[in-house]
Amino acid sequence: VTHRPKPYYMRKQPDITSAMRAILVDWLVEVREEYKLRNETLYLAVNYLDRFLSSMSVLRGKLQLVAIFCYSKYEEIYPPDVDEFVYITDDTYTKKQLLRMEHLLLKVLAFDLTVPTINQFLLQYIHKQAVGTKAEHLAMYIAELTLLEVDPFLTYVPSLTAAAAYCLANYTINRTFWPGTLQAFTGYTLSDIAPCLADLHRACLNAPHQSQQAIWEKYKAPKYMQVSHLAIPATLPL
Repeated sequence: VTHRPKPYYMRKQPDITSAMRAILVDWLVEVREEYKLRNETLYLAVNYLDRFLSSMSVLRGKLQLVAIFCYSKYEEIYPPDVDEFVYITDDTYTKKQLLRMEHLLLKVLAFDLTVPTINQFLLQYIHKQAVGTKAEHLAMYIAELTLLEVDPFLTYVPSLTAAAAYCLANYTINRTFWPGTLQAFTGYTLSDIAPCLADLHRACLNAPHQSQQAIWEKYKAPKYMQVSHLAIPATLPL
């Protein structure tokens, strides 16, 4: 599928690592907060970044340059302009470099910028079967954590990852996993979701101890009901 990155692309990148990518995604979360961009914009940016890196070898010095244009391309009606991006990157790149990268990015992505994201599916599930505001915020937090890790989360389709985030949040708050309405809506059973759910559970338990803290910090704010501070169950009855 053209809009999905290759799950194991990082193995073929000669100069960048999964850790560098995680630092970059963490920075993108901070930029999203600073400029009050939509959550969907973050998911699209990470999709564009991973698809670009699936096709092109990138030197570490250019990685931020790729990411910043991934941010501007689609979702916002009035995204930050090029001069603002020069400022965001502490004048690391010139306006000319940014515009050149924009052209290359669109060429590599074949101008295919409308893609399904974890965020879109999660919002659908919540709309179809409400779980309460706190569980909704927790599901959004859990889903965002998947953006930090190429492996294993790129091996799962976005609709399945969204289902796993919904299940983990629902179980944490309401002690139930996957309602029949959503099983009928998606075709996914809990056993289909279980492998991704186990990976998400691990990521959640590790989140407070990771070097990248922007997502954890974002969701400890009162407007998100401080869900990143909630105690995730140590084990799941799967």
